[in-house]
Amino acid sequence: MMPRFGLKQISAFRSVMISGTTSQAASLLNISQPAVSRLIHNLESQIAVELFIRRNGRLYPTPEAEALFLEVDKVYGGLDRIGNLLQNISLLHQGHLRLVVSVPMAQRLLPQALADFQKTRPDINVSIKVVVRREMREWLDAQQFEVALATFPIDYPAEHVEHLATLNGVCVMPAGHRLAELKVVRAADLEGEPFISIIPETKLRRNVDELFEREGVGRRLLIETQTGAAICDLVAAGLGVSVVDPFTASAFTAKGLAIRPFRPVIRFDFGLLLPMRRPTSLVAREFMQALHRRAEAIAEEFKHC
Repeated sequence: MMPRFGLKQISAFRSVMISGTTSQAASLLNISQPAVSRLIHNLESQIAVELFIRRNGRLYPTPEAEALFLEVDKVYGGLDRIGNLLQNISLLHQGHLRLVVSVPMAQRLLPQALADFQKTRPDINVSIKVVVRREMREWLDAQQFEVALATFPIDYPAEHVEHLATLNGVCVMPAGHRLAELKVVRAADLEGEPFISIIPETKLRRNVDELFEREGVGRRLLIETQTGAAICDLVAAGLGVSVVDPFTASAFTAKGLAIRPFRPVIRFDFGLLLPMRRPTSLVAREFMQALHRRAEAIAEEFKHC
């Protein structure tokens, strides 16, 4: 019959492997050092395998111990995930909504949707993590959110994705700029203009650069920055012009930003991502409805762009 092992024995073994000594393992487990030694000895006796070589008062793991540790650590990793899940369930029960948000939707859409949501759900605690596009993958892999607001395209299972809005890019310029006199700004109108661009190695940068190359238009690329929000701040300060999404641009009109339709069209797609390993909570669904209503209102505002 296969021997039955106690959790205390396995915990003692894992703690010794992690810490390297029985004294530190005892500290981790909050028990005495002799108790750790006794648990290790009992485990070795049960499986009839030497797990540690005793030399000069220290324990050195055998190859068998290393192999066992790999499997034990997998089990503890599963226990950690269960702990995280239990914490998530507890947070949801307490009324907690965790959001991961790409920068464009954090500017105007999110604040307005949250304001609407909290009129009917004032007791809900909300945690917001605003991320640039290249950081989104890490958060999606961790699955530590109820709703993620993302810029598309993005690699994620289609059954956990909801489309939110497709908007045409707009040209932004300081109020009083010559381009503000135009009803529609065309790529050719930006010939020689100081242009504030998103940083290289981004999808938006590639799309914008390729468009101006096709149109044969030369810009003065004086400033590069990390987000559309930073671009709008710099444009409002009179440092140049740019092309961004309407979600971002419309949050900066109070700072003196002028917005005009841009041609040829550059499209921006946005959507909502839901966790893959648990059902969507009622609270999350209610918040998503608020997002859809606000996104539709902003899309209507810019439908002629």
